[in-house]
Amino acid sequence: MIISFDIWDTIIKRKCHPEETKLHTAKYIILKYEKNLKEEYKDIYKILKQRNEIEYNLCQEEKQKGNDDECTIEDVLNRLQQEIMKEQIPNIVEELVKEEIEQEKRVIYINPEILPIFEKYKDLKKYCISDFYMGAKELQELLDHLKVPVKIEKIYSSADYKLNKRTGNLYKKAEEELGISPKEHIHVGDNIYSDIEMAKSLGIETIKTTKTEFNFTPKEERPLEFDLSKLKSKDPYINAGLDLAPLLYFFVYSIVEYAIKNNIPKVYYCTREGETFIKIHEIIKQSNPFGGVKVPNSETIEVSRMATFSASLKEFSIPELLRLWSQYREQSMKALFKTLAIDIKPYQKFMDKYGLDIEEEIIAPWFDLRVQNLCDDKEFTNEINQELKRKKEELLEYLQKEKGITNNDETIFLVDIGWRGTIQDNLAYILTNKQIDGYYLTLYDFYNLQPKNTKKISFIDDTSIRNNEVASMLTLLEWIYNPGTGSVTGYKQGGAIRKAKTEEIDIVKKYIMPLQEGMFKGAKEINEYMKYHPYEAKETKQYIYNLLKNTKANPSKELIEAYYSMVFNDTFGTDKYVEKEGKLSTLDRLNIFKCRNILRDETWKEAFIIHNNIGYMNILLNFKSIIRKLLGKD
Repeated sequence: MIISFDIWDTIIKRKCHPEETKLHTAKYIILKYEKNLKEEYKDIYKILKQRNEIEYNLCQEEKQKGNDDECTIEDVLNRLQQEIMKEQIPNIVEELVKEEIEQEKRVIYINPEILPIFEKYKDLKKYCISDFYMGAKELQELLDHLKVPVKIEKIYSSADYKLNKRTGNLYKKAEEELGISPKEHIHVGDNIYSDIEMAKSLGIETIKTTKTEFNFTPKEERPLEFDLSKLKSKDPYINAGLDLAPLLYFFVYSIVEYAIKNNIPKVYYCTREGETFIKIHEIIKQSNPFGGVKVPNSETIEVSRMATFSASLKEFSIPELLRLWSQYREQSMKALFKTLAIDIKPYQKFMDKYGLDIEEEIIAPWFDLRVQNLCDDKEFTNEINQELKRKKEELLEYLQKEKGITNNDETIFLVDIGWRGTIQDNLAYILTNKQIDGYYLTLYDFYNLQPKNTKKISFIDDTSIRNNEVASMLTLLEWIYNPGTGSVTGYKQGGAIRKAKTEEIDIVKKYIMPLQEGMFKGAKEINEYMKYHPYEAKETKQYIYNLLKNTKANPSKELIEAYYSMVFNDTFGTDKYVEKEGKLSTLDRLNIFKCRNILRDETWKEAFIIHNNIGYMNILLNFKSIIRKLLGKD
């Protein structure tokens, strides 16, 4: 008497649908070989579909030869390569089989239901009989990986014999080799037909195990089914952060995916928000959801618009300053010098000379005769250009000393939150020999001509989402990723100089840190999910768009509190700190005209209404929206 076991869903269970293991291999192909794929196969689902069609065709060919409809993974992947690749790559089949085996190891676990059966029949010799496209060698490797607590004498795999259980032929082959009759055979399995009905029809005693069902539809943008609600705690701010975790995680996931596809060895995350982003990068690197594909290294780079702008100017002149004035069309001399991170006091005599009140807000400074005369003053420009040169040298010293970045032809890859990639442009004007690529949460129209040595990519590329949801919550999106470490204002002796307002640090600790704790907690959970359920980054965008819509329309009380606590340094261009207004008084809340006028200038109207408990304004806004639609203005 012997006992045989099916393997899948009997001895071994997966944490995902079986097709998702194949889908992982498809994603591996795209991550490593996308540039060599035919255009029609640059999609994991199209590769999976083609693989399954090839598998079916190979099985039919075996049937025509007089065997059962079975094939091997090697034959399938060999033909798949021939179909989807523009040029054939030697040894790729061996590489893909190895990766699929490794992914199976990541997703499998011992079925607890089988352990009592092992114990009950501990005195019988044990065999495996499996319908699967991998042979006995690979299947034994999986069993060994799990340290299955019994000795398996031999594995009979349909891939090796081109016979299967569905026809009964693989049972007969095993019994023939073992010299036993069906009456001396017990078989354990989960498939009602192959493992139970067919075996019984041959006279084999059977034991049924439970089959696990998974929801899986092999098409783009299939649902993301991770559950963050189970992580909810008593802290409402952590819970609010959990809700926002997918936005942070999938943004960084898309960065890592892009870096892998483009063979980028290191990702530089720009301070400040990058100090939060990089923590997700490290989560991904430590528990890699990309399987056998190496996650690139990451590092923060201490930069800001202020710290890089003055260093990027060739000279103090109107054509150069137009890069700034194209955005800030009204600016005082005091704000200009603050933006340049240059003390204005030594230059007061030149201001006096040309009648420039440093506090005066000058409209279109490039047309102002006083400013033109200042820029034509050789004594002034000689002095200030020396300061600009020094700032460039200090920045270059920092880049070389701290980051090993020099003005050579090696590409560097930057990540920032957005919104126009000004820092990237500044660095491109300084590091003229380098290609500088940048990746952003989203991007808006550029104010200036783009340097030739730059390329910019954005994660959120839906125009409607960008112009409505993101535009409404721009400051929130910067604020929730604030690490509380201050902004970089310049460089000295190879190090970065940072400045943070005490009030900003205190508020970050009170409101933002708990939010981020929730984001990190949620990111780890999502990352675990992504290890077993392959998605391309582009598939996660619709989820993110829906999240942004919901956040804008229905923000949590905690998120609104964090938003209206905002205070951070924004001296670039304006010489001001960004601070949100306090709540309206009871009298003001009842003043419908005042509320309406304030709302006209408020970017995130929903948050303002909830914050001030003026829900009646929603009726007016909805009425206005209906009228606009009727008039065809929306």
